[in-house]
Amino acid sequence: MKNNAKAALAALGLRVPELLLPKEDIDLSRYAVVACDQFSAQADYWQRVKETVGDAPSTLNMILPEAWLQNGEAHQAAIVPTMERYLREGILRSIGEGMVFLHRETASGVRRGLVVAFDLEQYDYHAGARALLRPTEATVESRLPTRVAIRKEAPIELPHVLVLFNDPEDKLMDTLETLVQSRKPLYDFALMENGGKLTGWHMNEENDYVNLSELLEALRKDAVDDMLFAMGDGNHSFAAAKLNWEQVKATLPEEQWEGHPARYALCELVNLYDRGLLFEPIHRLLMGVDAAAVCAELGLDPSSPPPLQELQPRLDAWLAEHPEAELEYIHGADTCRELGEKENNLALVWDSFDREGLFPWVAQHGPLCRKSFSLGHAEEKRYYLEARIIM
Repeated sequence: MKNNAKAALAALGLRVPELLLPKEDIDLSRYAVVACDQFSAQADYWQRVKETVGDAPSTLNMILPEAWLQNGEAHQAAIVPTMERYLREGILRSIGEGMVFLHRETASGVRRGLVVAFDLEQYDYHAGARALLRPTEATVESRLPTRVAIRKEAPIELPHVLVLFNDPEDKLMDTLETLVQSRKPLYDFALMENGGKLTGWHMNEENDYVNLSELLEALRKDAVDDMLFAMGDGNHSFAAAKLNWEQVKATLPEEQWEGHPARYALCELVNLYDRGLLFEPIHRLLMGVDAAAVCAELGLDPSSPPPLQELQPRLDAWLAEHPEAELEYIHGADTCRELGEKENNLALVWDSFDREGLFPWVAQHGPLCRKSFSLGHAEEKRYYLEARIIM
């Protein structure tokens, strides 16, 4: 039955991974750090993280924060040797096969998730693709080669990817919650820098896999255009893993594809309707413009802008004809409005993001325009913790 359940999960794009966690005497509050693409303009944040970590084992030593891209050559060069040392010295240890059910307590509430491996054969970031998992934002392919080069050399992966599924009644996570109620957590600790609290339970029993596959199969029956999953955070990391797998696959006979570690990538599954998952629109700020003239040319009422998917193509065309203007993407309505009060600026602010319309739109039209929405505040993004060997 267990193998049958795993086969059912495979048909849904999922694989039960063998996970790595730090050994028991590691301080997890110093080990886990937030996704590398957060606080990219706030070097002081990452300096505080570095001071907090000190000489302790930490995922900080296995990732390159984007805030350090300009002067992080030495840090980047040490990433793969650090991974190898953590494996060699037993700082990272296998907890065996299984998934991890998560509680993440943040200011937005308790977000529930499931760490699992996703089959990259069931994901496609190209325009028009009709895969089981689809991107919600267009992929910039020029950003992939550097990420692929890093993945090729790395012996392990650390995920910050959030993959969404569409479960309005939240049946799947409610069921998983029931299954772990009597189990001792794998970990339960406070995250640094106001990241909240993280608790995880191992899900490695036959009944876990059966329940998960049955619930996902039921959701698939209602999926529009057989789109069971949508990318939430980390599309370019997943796209790099996909491109790397395509390159590896080309060197292998087909009988070796199944089970190859490069074929899969770790992610956290989260319900689109999770009560602790905050969706926020990303606003637009035009700078170096005559606000009244722009509104007249584009027929805009800045107090009530049209839907972003309609407006962005018009903005792109207008910007191509006005190289003196700049477009910035702003998180936070109040911040955007405040910036819009400055001379030669124009703020375009939306009240909310329509999460209900996300899956139908992507299934019918493909990815949204870039920077359409954000999942939670920066400190609420996924922290690196679980790992998997990929070589």
